[in-house]
Amino acid sequence: MKTAIIVGAGIGGLTAAQALLRTGWNVAVYEQASAVAPVGAGVGIAPNAVKALDHLGLGEALRDRAQRQVSLEIRLRGGARVARIPAASFESRYGTPFYALHRAELHRLLMAGLDPAALHTGHRATGVDLHADAATVTFQTPQGAVSATADLVVAADGIGSLLRTALLPDYPGSTYAGYTVWRGIVPAEQTAALGVTPVLSETWGRGARLGMAMINDGQTYWFACESVPEHATPEHDLGLLAARFADWHDPIPGLMTATPETTLLRHDVYYLRDRLPGFVHGRVALLGDAAHAVTPDIGQGACLAIEDAVTLAAAIEDGGIDAGLRTYDALRRPRTERMARTSGRLGHIMQTRNPAAALIRDAVASALPDSLLIGAAGAAFTWTPPLGAAT
Repeated sequence: MKTAIIVGAGIGGLTAAQALLRTGWNVAVYEQASAVAPVGAGVGIAPNAVKALDHLGLGEALRDRAQRQVSLEIRLRGGARVARIPAASFESRYGTPFYALHRAELHRLLMAGLDPAALHTGHRATGVDLHADAATVTFQTPQGAVSATADLVVAADGIGSLLRTALLPDYPGSTYAGYTVWRGIVPAEQTAALGVTPVLSETWGRGARLGMAMINDGQTYWFACESVPEHATPEHDLGLLAARFADWHDPIPGLMTATPETTLLRHDVYYLRDRLPGFVHGRVALLGDAAHAVTPDIGQGACLAIEDAVTLAAAIEDGGIDAGLRTYDALRRPRTERMARTSGRLGHIMQTRNPAAALIRDAVASALPDSLLIGAAGAAFTWTPPLGAAT
């Protein structure tokens, strides 16, 4: 039986495990954290990723747990709506709507059916050796260094991938996107009291944005972006954050005050600006953020990782390991590079602090017909799963 080592138990790594298991592989997943615990905030599952999960037989579980979004909206901080796309428009064009759920819930969905014995926590990948028909990964554990060899290694160890560094020591690494993001979860009772509906929305200000979506179990996920210098480390204080958005339209101020402090997360946004020379090196495939970390401005980070996993398994199933890896690289690099460029440009526009540029941005968004906005999303949403790797 073919063996695969997957480094990283995030969304991309776990989806790769599911996809490879469905095509007869013996899979072992290695995670540097000491335990795989429910963490994170919300995540949007766009039509392209819904189709990928359907392909793996996980679509029904997604629909059971996630919240379908009835529309997508863009507003200005005073409340004026500049764009609205009903879910029916997306469904008729792309075959499925948007969903949103807690990241931990998606994680549990992707863990279903995996043998607990195949998950190895407390293993930090530090190096990799390439062989003609295999690869060996070295891990640092609390007990010391260990190694494991397999026919295939999937490096899904995130934007700071140590395996990518080992394979490409001259690659410059990640670049700061110019802003930081806070994320929070509002409990169901407070969500209901605030009248939040299942609308995936984003509100624009100058140098700041706030997005929200109802997720599973009646909760609301929100994120707030603010342009700040790199390493500025704004104070991690929910009260100060709420004050920054106090004069924005409802229910934004209420969401802030209803958020339990324990759910507040903050991360500076980094991405891979420089293109990689390849996603495949010998029997090692880079996947997800390790290969193409994008800014969150088009909501495709997790979705592209899910696509990667489905494509990788299908390509190998159809062409064998070595030819399949070449196909994976040829299919995924052009698409993800386009998505990264688009996301980075949009982020620059949406996070502008310049008053004149913000006015132009808002006017253009207001003037665009919904049909054009729907079509503009086609580059991401029209993706369909390749043959193979299906349930």
